[in-house]
Amino acid sequence: MDDKPTNPGEAKPFLGVHLKCCNTYVRAYVNAANDAYVGWCPRCVVQVRIKIVNEGGSSGRFFEAS
Repeated sequence: MDDKPTNPGEAKPFLGVHLKCCNTYVRAYVNAANDAYVGWCPRCVVQVRIKIVNEGGSSGRFFEAS
């Protein structure tokens, strides 16, 4: 991850998440601390949090959460 601030026109890193609770797709964006991707279900407002690890993480960009 880069520690530099994001420019207004620059794309922010995200993961795609399928939330099984309401069968919804959302984007989870990197939080301010740069230690997790965070997103919320737009229907039931459940939060999904995916930790960022430096070693042994996943190269996947799409996940499912229940």
